[in-house]
Amino acid sequence: MTEQTPPPLNRLLAELAPGQLVDSAWLQAQSISRPSVHAYVKNGWLERVAPRVYRRPGAAPALPVRWDAAILSAQSLRPSTFYVGGATALDLLGRSHYLRLGGNATVHLYDPEGTAPSWLPRLPVNATFAVHTRALFADSKLGVEWRRYDLGTGRLGAAVSEPSRTNPWDHFLRMAGEERATIEMLDQVPNEVGFDHADETFQGLSNLRPRLVTHLLVSCRSVRAKRLFLFYAERHGHAWLKHVDREAVDLGTGKRQLAPGGKFDARYQITVPASLMGHPGDDT
Repeated sequence: MTEQTPPPLNRLLAELAPGQLVDSAWLQAQSISRPSVHAYVKNGWLERVAPRVYRRPGAAPALPVRWDAAILSAQSLRPSTFYVGGATALDLLGRSHYLRLGGNATVHLYDPEGTAPSWLPRLPVNATFAVHTRALFADSKLGVEWRRYDLGTGRLGAAVSEPSRTNPWDHFLRMAGEERATIEMLDQVPNEVGFDHADETFQGLSNLRPRLVTHLLVSCRSVRAKRLFLFYAERHGHAWLKHVDREAVDLGTGKRQLAPGGKFDARYQITVPASLMGHPGDDT
């Protein structure tokens, strides 16, 4: 007896976890017609959360959408290169002392190649998406990784080479590793990220990979971020710094006044708050 192909609705429910978002283009690619979508919404099999965006209903209220569920869904719909980075990635990795990823958080997304769906920043989510489109690095993939993600707890799991879903409840988040995320965070100093926050973050960065750090600093296009990275690493005396090839890193020319009225660091030609001069414990 020939096995019959399951109806589109059964196939849809088998592929989507409760709360997962899909868009009209994805539904069309699954051979689900527009009238069928309207019927599924009418009968409660799908919820419309934004124009051309739907989700499988779950126990949580329809709105606002969780920011992490929105990103996981967008990254799983089709091949893309955008990722969670900067201060948000550091917070997820447990390296941030101040940020909170609850309601009203700012979530930093990096999308220099423009692959994020246009509807993502417009979704009614419990956070604000800050989308960075400038190509901060010459290599757009260096230091970016996939990690398992527990949507129930909001916690990261192990890094994987490629996401491989065996059931709808397998979630994988594309994000910056701590080396790349740290440089991205420093690119936001002092306008969006404070000097003290960066200093507190660097205190816990004792296990960075020096070879990757070297490659990222060489690839980075921000002179300010590179100088600050080396300044903070030296201030905290991390052991991995002696294995970074600083001679390979172009630090540009000229002085950078980052903190008016601060102290001038001659080695890296930057003006920083006086409290950051010297090593932690002997701040003046």
